[in-house]
Amino acid sequence: MRMPVTDAPIPPYDGPRGILHADRHDVAARLFVSTFLKRNTSTLPRVDFEVVGMAGLQGELAELGGYSMGSFTLFATRQPWAITTQLALECVLIWERASIAARYGDQVVVLEPGMRILVSSEPEAAADRAMERTRPTS
Repeated sequence: MRMPVTDAPIPPYDGPRGILHADRHDVAARLFVSTFLKRNTSTLPRVDFEVVGMAGLQGELAELGGYSMGSFTLFATRQPWAITTQLALECVLIWERASIAARYGDQVVVLEPGMRILVSSEPEAAADRAMERTRPTS
């Protein structure tokens, strides 16, 4: 039996457990870029700041892991909803420590240093560099 050919990109993480066991700073960098570059509908740089809610972050994380949040949102204490929510919050904390985004009520706002990352020629590498400073020293 022949498998259908698909152009869908291979997600960088293997499901919710794959994201859970991945390096948090790497996940935060990927999530930042994938979330906020996808939302840009006009040419960068922009003067307005990008905003996203927790549901948007959860959906982006699920996409990075190749799974769907749709059927799990009614069960807030079950996996993968709980894992995805926890990781989204951890990523936001990393962004805040790196001063690239911050919580504003129930939303996350990209700050000016974060906008510089998004307009750079290599946003994922720029996000990695910004968040590298926030890694705990051992």
